[in-house]
Amino acid sequence: MAIPRRTRLPEVPLESGEFTEVVLRGRLTDPAGGGRLTAKAERFIGYRLGLSRWIVLTSRRLLVLAPFPREGDWFDVSWDRREVTASQGVKHGDVIRVQLATPSGPQVLRVSARIRPEVSRFIKALRR
Repeated sequence: MAIPRRTRLPEVPLESGEFTEVVLRGRLTDPAGGGRLTAKAERFIGYRLGLSRWIVLTSRRLLVLAPFPREGDWFDVSWDRREVTASQGVKHGDVIRVQLATPSGPQVLRVSARIRPEVSRFIKALRR
């Protein structure tokens, strides 16, 4: 049985006065963590490997949705956006890598190069 793939962002609860600015489909990993081997393989091959998650930048937070969100358990990661900074994205084949500085330490966001305009909006929004 195949796992259903969501092509639309699920309805997620936001705080009052909070709105969505940028929505991406990608992967956020710690460069020294378990995803570093996959990241090296992606950089070498030039294509994304594995599953992606919804990355949502709101007016107040940066959110990474859980792979199968349930009521009350929507997000795997939630950071105040004022504490997150982004470097310029670097393209490797079909993958754009964006280095992020977060309260949990450095992170790497990897997304498809097909959504380059959204990645640019994401980087510019975090630099404001």
